[in-house]
Amino acid sequence: MLHLCFFSLFIVSQEVNQKYIDLARSAADDLKKGLLQVLTEEISKGGYQNAISVCSDMAQEITKKYQEKYNLYVRRVSEKPRNKLNSPDQYELEILKKLDKMSKDGKLPKEYFEVVKEGGRTYLRYFSPIVIQPMCLPCHGEQKFLSDEIKSFLKRRYPEDKAIGYKEGDFRGAVSVKIELKEQ
Repeated sequence: MLHLCFFSLFIVSQEVNQKYIDLARSAADDLKKGLLQVLTEEISKGGYQNAISVCSDMAQEITKKYQEKYNLYVRRVSEKPRNKLNSPDQYELEILKKLDKMSKDGKLPKEYFEVVKEGGRTYLRYFSPIVIQPMCLPCHGEQKFLSDEIKSFLKRRYPEDKAIGYKEGDFRGAVSVKIELKEQ
């Protein structure tokens, strides 16, 4: 299910909208796949302790790589970030809350986007939800189920960590993409 909301009278042709939606979708999907690939490789090499160490060091670099590849604003955001660099801006926070409610109601879409006016410019704001999978639980699950090694690492590296307490299927956050729409 797709959602498209217009917060202004600026209407963009369907063809242009679809071009930008496809671009945003590609950037979000590629970032997710890139991060998943690195995590999977690291888990197979040295378990979750290895993966969380690499993730904490490489996740922002991987995100930057996709920002540069697509020349777009693309990043992961969460209401409960582990790394403060993944904290949402005010607009992203509003959408994350909306997506979380949709998830709790059993209606989380595969993607969500809106065309919005910000600072006199028009943007496509695109979100690709991130949902907790079984492989996420050793590092993001309930505190009582985390290994002592993971707890110790998180306490040292992320003393203000908020990214735990999840169960499989929980809404974790989203990949956020922002593309300026130029009038044709």
